[in-house]
Amino acid sequence: MRSSVFTRFLRDNLRALVGWTVGVAAVTALYGSFWPSMSEAGDAMDAYVESLPEGFMESMGWTSLSTVDGYLNATVFGLLVPVLLVIAAVSLGSRAIAGDEEAGALELLMAHPVTRVGVVLQRAAASAVFLAVPGLTVFGTLALLGPAIDVDIPLDRLLAASTGVTLIALVHGAVALAVGAATGRRAVALGAAAVLAVVGYLGNTFARQVEELEWLRFGSAFHYAMAPDPLVNGFDAGATAVPAAAAAVLTAIAAAAFDRRDIGV
Repeated sequence: MRSSVFTRFLRDNLRALVGWTVGVAAVTALYGSFWPSMSEAGDAMDAYVESLPEGFMESMGWTSLSTVDGYLNATVFGLLVPVLLVIAAVSLGSRAIAGDEEAGALELLMAHPVTRVGVVLQRAAASAVFLAVPGLTVFGTLALLGPAIDVDIPLDRLLAASTGVTLIALVHGAVALAVGAATGRRAVALGAAAVLAVVGYLGNTFARQVEELEWLRFGSAFHYAMAPDPLVNGFDAGATAVPAAAAAVLTAIAAAAFDRRDIGV
């Protein structure tokens, strides 16, 4: 049983994994396929951008809608894919401990010779693998469709951006896991992670226009994953390390909290 916690959790969530992967691939392909039309309307898009309220482009983190990296940042990597992956991660993280505890499913698991810390760590690792699949799907979809839709961004930069959005999801999934492990309540875990995701997104976008709130950017996974503009600059080791370390710390907190708490089984 000790060695199967990881694989069993993945197997139990296989249907969800397939669904999220297909959904992410469809969204990436759909919006990526719009790029040729957008590029042909470059002058019109530039005029549209200039007509927007001052500061709006900056607050949204957009650089341009008439360049391929600017367009993909504004659609695929800046909003749609992160939202999908965060929803998937929060759902999975809240289910990993709190969901099973509320459903009474932890009783059978904990009756086997497994440690609480081991359960948390293996399920966290399974969640990371789960999220890596749709994250790599974004990369694979754009890499395969790139020649057909005139996306000529180097593969290493596509991989850097795909890694960034995956790390955003990983952090928020780890928040849901930690809160769920500490409280045993899935609704609380879902709510805490959702609030953090909304605050983090707003902190990295609209809060840029309010000097008193600009500090929120530095607590946002969105900032560290996407502010270095990986589609243009590639991997930024320092920025990438922050959300990765945050997810690791949150997982450790989850393991410690679950190990010390009386569980409802």
